[in-house]
Amino acid sequence: MLVLGVSWLILAPLCLWLLLRGPGPVRLGAVLALAGLEAATIWVNNTVQAPPAPIARPATMPVPAAEAAGRVPPCSTRLPVPERARAARSQGELRAVTFFWTASADECDTTTVVLRQANRRIRVWMHEGPMKHRPAGARTLPVDVSGGVASAEVRLVPPLSAEGTFTTVDGRTGRPITLR
Repeated sequence: MLVLGVSWLILAPLCLWLLLRGPGPVRLGAVLALAGLEAATIWVNNTVQAPPAPIARPATMPVPAAEAAGRVPPCSTRLPVPERARAARSQGELRAVTFFWTASADECDTTTVVLRQANRRIRVWMHEGPMKHRPAGARTLPVDVSGGVASAEVRLVPPLSAEGTFTTVDGRTGRPITLR
């Protein structure tokens, strides 16, 4: 990654200068160099996986003996389907959405969430447990469980204007998620 970053720092300004000042064949070479840098960046971005976000444990919750010994019991792989959603608005913008689903007996401490926003529609995909391939734009978020209901809050980046209505949709089934 370091080589790619240094290549961008050196080649990008040079290629831009050649695009503006160079003769025809040199301009074509500059365009191909920039395209190659972009392709390499996309490839590296898709192969490098970000480390999972740390999980905060409330001070009142005791640490299980297995976790204290470094052996974290695995949770089962599930694809939770959000049943309800709650919007968090602030200063005229929709800043976050909390999704709720029925908790399982071996509910994971985290969930991997992918959001796609388009035309006042928010599509969500959720995954719990180990993943073979982490999708682009996926975020690992803590799961709160209370009264048999699990939830996760997802911040919207960038926030949406709170004016008008928007819909939340389960990405797998295409079904709308009830907004409360």
